[in-house]
Amino acid sequence: MSWPALCRNHGGDLVLLAPKRRYRAPRRLRRCSLVIEATICHVIRGRKLLLKKANRGISVGKWNAPGGKSEPGEKPEQCARREVLEETGLRVSGLFYHGAITFFMDGGRTLHTRAHLFSAKRVVGRARSSDEGEVRWFPLDALPYPEMWEDDRFWIPLMLMGVKFDATFNYDAANRHVTGFEISSR
Repeated sequence: MSWPALCRNHGGDLVLLAPKRRYRAPRRLRRCSLVIEATICHVIRGRKLLLKKANRGISVGKWNAPGGKSEPGEKPEQCARREVLEETGLRVSGLFYHGAITFFMDGGRTLHTRAHLFSAKRVVGRARSSDEGEVRWFPLDALPYPEMWEDDRFWIPLMLMGVKFDATFNYDAANRHVTGFEISSR
């Protein structure tokens, strides 16, 4: 599937780019070292999406999908399954890999996280909250975007459509607002 990539430039304008296969960070950012290798796994049941309100870490107070840091030697799909089970009590199968999302934080000075994005529609069990935070099913047409990371509104619709993509998001120095992004088809 080929479709135009989206990019928000530093002036805040949304720009369409030609489809491309790979993101190459600007030279000044290529010197950064990766801090966290992680996964995000959106659990979809019918017309609802399971989200978790984080109790700790950089996402405290925000609604997110289950996910977290990969353990040494752990493959992304294994990490996604483990994180969903630990954070929600659900067992997922048939994971769909959408791509990788890279986050530059602190005004673009820190390559903070590369998250492998999955979604799962085959789910066994009953969702329960954990020490990680409260979990709740949200209707797809009523997601709590004001209480989520700002980048979510750009890529969650693509994930819900089953699109494969890679994305890069740059956040301001306070890690509150997206200052630039690129989404490209895989």
